Amino acid sequence: MGLVYAEIKLTNIEDLILAKRHMIEQEEIKSINLDMPADSGAYMMAINETIQE
Repeated sequence: MGLVYAEIKLTNIEDLILAKRHMIEQEEIKSINLDMPADSGAYMMAINETIQE
């Protein structure tokens, strides 16, 4: 069996709220696309500090 990866998009929820209130533009919303290993039995995800920053 090999590793399975999923493409994940992480988006800053605070930026989404600010954009909805028209306080920042849609282009200013911080987000990142990552290829992360997937586990069919997992129900939570953890990210490291580098990705968090």
